[in-house]
Amino acid sequence: MILTMVALMAAVFVLVGLSAYAASIQHANNVLTQENAYLQAEIDSLNSQIVEQTKVTRVEEVATKKYGMVYPTSDNCIVINENEESSSSLAATIRSEAYN
Repeated sequence: MILTMVALMAAVFVLVGLSAYAASIQHANNVLTQENAYLQAEIDSLNSQIVEQTKVTRVEEVATKKYGMVYPTSDNCIVINENEESSSSLAATIRSEAYN
């Protein structure tokens, strides 16, 4: 009878220990789930910032305001006619237009 009581007490201690271990694992799992949710929200935020910063309007704004770029005017364009003689190269055409 004493042996049975000792075995029963040992089984209770083992069950309590396993229950405590399972609770600690569940707590660690909950912490990791919360961290994952936080990181996913941060990734989503960064992705939306990337989309916003790479829009054509944003790129044009930075190019014109920060770097002083301007749209070309008709004076800045060179027309290359396919019907003209083929002996002149593109570089020669650009050179002649730039220095004239």
